[in-house]
Amino acid sequence: MHTRTFRKAVRRAGFSVVKNYREADIIVAHSAGIYAIPPDVRARILILIGPTYWPGRKLIRRVLAYTKSGRLFYVKNYGWRFYIWKKVLELYYFFRRHRYLWLGIRNNNKLDRLYKLADDQDRQIILVRNRDDPFCDPAIQELFKDRPNVRFVELPGVHEDYTTNPKPYIKLMEEAGE
Repeated sequence: MHTRTFRKAVRRAGFSVVKNYREADIIVAHSAGIYAIPPDVRARILILIGPTYWPGRKLIRRVLAYTKSGRLFYVKNYGWRFYIWKKVLELYYFFRRHRYLWLGIRNNNKLDRLYKLADDQDRQIILVRNRDDPFCDPAIQELFKDRPNVRFVELPGVHEDYTTNPKPYIKLMEEAGE
């Protein structure tokens, strides 16, 4: 599930947005949602943004860093009203879609599921990390360098940058589909 802003931008770029991931040719997944992708999914292109992987950093510390950096970023760029509404939505999704929360916690600092997705050599994976993402270790790129079907991309921004700045992510979709 992505924000309306992201879905609208994807449609404007000429892509179709489908509700059932089993019908998708390209899957864009973020954070804990990455761990919900089954290894046998038919999509040939996966864009995985900000997996929750940073060994040596406790999850609670990463959540606190995310809250602080997010507050600074969103208040500065979008104002308090936007930030408060974002937090209200996060609270709503915490209760409404708690499955992803538990997937993130259970798979925190584990790459088994990502490795299974990368095992399919016919599948192209673009692993995206945002520079100011407290959940995703920059060293993750080293763990996939022996996988020719995995490309690592680091973009500026915070953990959820794709929700308010979809252009670079759509560009990755376009490049992958060429």
